[in-house]
Parts: sequence; structure tokens; C-alpha cells
Amino acid sequence: MEENKTDLTGKTLLYDPMFDPKMKEAAEKREKNTKMKILFIIVILCFIGLSLYFSFTSLAQDKFEYKTTDDGLVQLYQFNGGEQDTVLRIDCLTDENGDNPDESQPVSEVRQWAVTCNEYLRFISIGKDVKEISGKSFYSCKNLYGIFVEEGNERYAVIDGVLYELENGVPVKALLCPAKRGYAMLAVQLGAPEPQTADDAEAFLSYVEAHKDEIDAAYSDEDADHNEKPAEEKYRFTVDFPDTVTTIGELCFAYCERLRSADLHEGITDVETMGFFRCEQMETLDLPATLERIGSDAFSYSKSLHYIFIPKSVIKIGHHAFFGSAAPEIHMEASKEEVKANVDLGNSWTPKVKKVVYVKVPVLYSQVKEAA
Repeated sequence: MEENKTDLTGKTLLYDPMFDPKMKEAAEKREKNTKMKILFIIVILCFIGLSLYFSFTSLAQDKFEYKTTDDGLVQLYQFNGGEQDTVLRIDCLTDENGDNPDESQPVSEVRQWAVTCNEYLRFISIGKDVKEISGKSFYSCKNLYGIFVEEGNERYAVIDGVLYELENGVPVKALLCPAKRGYAMLAVQLGAPEPQTADDAEAFLSYVEAHKDEIDAAYSDEDADHNEKPAEEKYRFTVDFPDTVTTIGELCFAYCERLRSADLHEGITDVETMGFFRCEQMETLDLPATLERIGSDAFSYSKSLHYIFIPKSVIKIGHHAFFGSAAPEIHMEASKEEVKANVDLGNSWTPKVKKVVYVKVPVLYSQVKEAA
């Protein structure tokens, strides 16, 4: 005969609770929940630990990091400026804090991703000896007002606020338009002293700080009562390129606020990857008959763009090139057969519109360009 079970007080139980299916199921569920809670706590602690690690690592980084290339040239490898670092001078080797400049060791290159996602930077000054800048060197500095090039630099120049690469003293490639170029232009219109060099930046920034409310109100698309301003009162600007320019470089106008249009003249052959990425206020786009290549995401998220005409000179369109634009259709000068035979098309290069679900807009072939 089976011996009766007793509880913690020594009283005899007439049955073993764990032989009750419901009691057993409840106990197993409690045990499972306890394990899940422990696992969840461990995961949270790991995330907190990693967050603290990366925070301390970030704080421990040097402000300036340089490397010497195989050719013996000085390269700006990384800039980790903080809130107080609004002006970046790239001219010669310094210590890790940007002090003690050594003019005998000029900076010749700026590495890809050297200045990345810096929200505090307002101006960049390129030294006279810098000979190599990548399209990704100043990635996603969304609060940048302006860029300067020191006198004597034979490789780069700034024209109407845009940084250009030169060949034999002639601008051939647009490299960078500061994302908040429009804000700086408006500030000057409202009385700020126009900065010509890095030495002028402090006076400009002081004026902007003192008149911030006035400039912000003029820059905003809403009036004081939060009503949308009429189109003619919204601040927008346009860009005209020198006639010798043939290429709009990678990320050149990425995130450029208040850009209404860019005059892509005859002679331009390439708009590189993300050349006009997220130019959300760009309303007009006139692609020249000389254009051959449109890079990936070149015009993606141009939410104000309603008409797109692609000349038959184009032989390559990268993936998502026009993704997110407001155009109801794409107009192509070439026939469907010509496009199929001659044009390299990337995935999802056309926009999509939301009906019941998102669908690709139609492509119309053998079209004639509409009058401006």
C-alpha cells in the first residue's frame, strides 16, 4: 500500500498535488514563466552593459585621429567633435584634441566616413594642401551651414556655397552642398554677416544665435498661427552649376533642405548614388539630353517632385533612383524596346503610390518632353 504524503506542517495529505493534472500544469507554467523572466532580465542587463560600454568608448575617443598613408601623406581619419566643435579646420596635423598644429605636416586626404552624422558641426574649412576628398567624407552632417577652401588649393573650390572638384583649375564635379545651405543664405538675407572663411564663422554664428527666432520664423513653412504659408512665402533656393561640370557627386545634395531645383545643364553625364537623396522640397527636375547614368537612390524621397522625364541618352538607372517621389508616372523618351535593349535598370527604380496597397507608377515610353 502506498504511503500517504504529508505537507510542511506534518499533516497527512490524502493525495499528492502533483498528481492533479491542473495543479501540475500550473506549477510547470510558473516554472516556465520564471525562466522567461530570468532570461528577459539577462537580456536587458546585456543591453545596458553594451550601451554603457559604447557610451564610455565614445567619450574616450580622441577628437582628432590621423593616419599616414603608404605615400607618406597625412590623412584625417576620424573627427569626433562634440557640441562645442562647430567649426572644423582640416589643414595640418594636430594632437588628439586639435591643439598644437604642425604646419610641417599638412593634411592631404580626408578618409571616407571621417566626419559622420555630426549634428553639431556648422562649418568645414579645407586646407590648401588637401588633394583627396571622398563623397562619403562628410556623411549626414545635417546641420552644416557652409564649407570653405583655403586660398591656394588647386584641387577644390567653393562656388556659390557648393564644393567642387577641379581639373586644371576648372570645376568638373559637384561634391557637397551643405544640408542647411538654405538656412545660412536666409540668415545672410536677414542681416547676418556672410562668412567667407573659417575666421568669419564665429561672427555669423553669434548673429544666428541672437536672431534665431526671427530666422526660424522666416525659414518655417508655417506662420505664427501654425497655418501653412502660401507657396510664394515659403523659403526655397536653387542651384546653378558652372558649365564645365559633368558630374553630380555621390551624396552631394543629400538631405539638402529647401532646395527647389538644380539646373542640370547640357554636358552633365552622371548623377551619382544618392546625389539628391531626400531633397524633399525639390519641385522641378530637368534632366539634360547628355545624361547617361543615374545612380542608386539618386532622387529618392523627392516628395515634391511631380514630373519626371528621362531622356533616351540615359543607359543606366540605379535601384530606387526615384523611389518616394510624387510623380504619377515616369515619362521616358526611348521606346519600350529601346529601354529593354539599352538601359540597365535597377530594382524598384520607379516610385510607388499608395492605393489599397503600394503599387509602382506606370512607365510611359516614346514620350515628348513637356515644355518648362
